[in-house]
Amino acid sequence: TLCTFSSSFLVCPQLRGPPDAALHEGLLSQYDGDSRGWQENYFVLLGDFTLRWFESEEALRKGCEPRGSTALSGYLLLSSPSEYAESLGDLCQGLAGGSPFADPPGEFLFFLYHPFRRHFCFCADSAESRRIWKAALRDGIRYRSTELQRRDSLEAEAFLEAVRFYRQERGRYGAGDLLLGPEPEILGNVLMEDLLPVLRSQVLPSIRGSERRRRQLWLQFLQEVYALILSEIASEFEGFQKEKEKLQTELEKKIRPDLDQMLTLKDQIASKLQAAVQSPAESCCGRSVEPHLECVMEELMRPVSSGVEAVRSLFAQRVDEMIGLVRSSSVAVLQKELLTLGRTSWQPQVMHLCYEEADLYRESLRGLEERFGFRGVTSLVLGAQNLMQQLMENATHTFLQLSQQHLGQAAGRRRLTQTLGKVKERVLKKFDYDSSSVRKRFAQEWLVRIFLPFLLKHLESGCKLELPQYESFVFADFSGIINLENIYEETVLAVLLRAVGRGEGGLRCPGKIFPPSKYFQSPNRRYRFSVPG
Repeated sequence: TLCTFSSSFLVCPQLRGPPDAALHEGLLSQYDGDSRGWQENYFVLLGDFTLRWFESEEALRKGCEPRGSTALSGYLLLSSPSEYAESLGDLCQGLAGGSPFADPPGEFLFFLYHPFRRHFCFCADSAESRRIWKAALRDGIRYRSTELQRRDSLEAEAFLEAVRFYRQERGRYGAGDLLLGPEPEILGNVLMEDLLPVLRSQVLPSIRGSERRRRQLWLQFLQEVYALILSEIASEFEGFQKEKEKLQTELEKKIRPDLDQMLTLKDQIASKLQAAVQSPAESCCGRSVEPHLECVMEELMRPVSSGVEAVRSLFAQRVDEMIGLVRSSSVAVLQKELLTLGRTSWQPQVMHLCYEEADLYRESLRGLEERFGFRGVTSLVLGAQNLMQQLMENATHTFLQLSQQHLGQAAGRRRLTQTLGKVKERVLKKFDYDSSSVRKRFAQEWLVRIFLPFLLKHLESGCKLELPQYESFVFADFSGIINLENIYEETVLAVLLRAVGRGEGGLRCPGKIFPPSKYFQSPNRRYRFSVPG
């Protein structure tokens, strides 16, 4: 049931999803590492953001099998040979190998890079063709990479939490960009993180040949290892999915009868942990985090605010263009234009100017990795772009609903255009009100994502290693349910939220735009945790 306009935007429960038809297609020159030459293929980006390529357009139309295909999750879109060479250098440590590709057939290059999957070096025939392809591929990467984060489910949230704890047990805080893609790919990324140092030390020295040849063989080896890992993980994960419902039912039966007792015990343990953890956590936070909160908050606010303003301007422009068409032609074009407006958020060539504002994070937050160990800039960029797309989706959805309500009441072209103009102003007014709080919550949440792992890491030796002494407080029957590390992290989080609150007027319930853990849920749910602050 749609809510009334006066209370809020008419929020779509979820983004409707991309169109079923192909999003973009055309000829591109592609570098082939085996032949060390450029080959022209006909590429198609499908509605589910799978990229396929064929020998020719004729082969596509005849229904021939594609030469290849790939999902775009986890890829980076790079715009220059220097960016691509830098990424290769990080992956192929100690291997020079010169230029990664032969002389291209033109100047309009762009690249798809994934550390463990096939790389794509493209050359378009014009700057405009490259611009359109980059916008479409960027949309595909974002959609496929944030698939899990956009699911409105506790199962997805629990999965991300489990991966985070797995890494923390190995001393790795802040999952960063490893949590991109569907579940098997995330697990594959984490496993490759463990394997890569071993492979570098044991396999790379045994690869013989020229530097260029060694680099090529090393990349092929990593791709084959990753493909094998993904195959095994996908099979096991599918089997686990069949058992999950049964395990969940058994867990609920175990929890329900003793829930009150569990919560009471949890509060008691939290009180004891707080007495031991709060003082060192506040000291560490005050010394190493609070002096930087204001500066980082400003850097987080600037790109998302610019992007939201770009979304607002784009929405107003599209509505004005529609009203102009109705005024200069006929009322009959209105329904068609309304449908076009409703698809704006899924038109990457239209939205790309908004999305590009989020790319400013890559430069403005570059220093956070060295100072605070933050390696999630790509996740931050994609999260900001998701927010922009959702705001556009909400605005167009609201405009369409209100327009439909008033179409039957407006007689004549002049009256109709006046009504559409009033609806636009109402939507923009609500957009301004809602987007102001949404972008601030977004920035505040990312403050937590940046600084919470930093605090946890620095408190590990002094606080976390003391957790075993509290295990005796957990009843044996509750040992698999009450998790000491969860309680410990809530205590540290409360300290951080108080620090953020002192600087920004409070972070009591930050909304979930791109959730790192159990602390955040979807914007349409209440939060399970409310930390004083």
